[in-house]
Amino acid sequence: MVKSEATKDMSNMELLGIQENLKNSDYTEIERFRESFDADEMGFVGRREGI
Repeated sequence: MVKSEATKDMSNMELLGIQENLKNSDYTEIERFRESFDADEMGFVGRREGI
């Protein structure tokens, strides 16, 4: 799983929990979630997958 700087210390279970919450969210909740991250910290870490 590719992780960002913001999620690099999260376990896979935490990431799956976030995905479940977002799957059931409306547009306003998703927008609020996106804005909670600092864009400057969204670089990817680890190996490159899917490229």
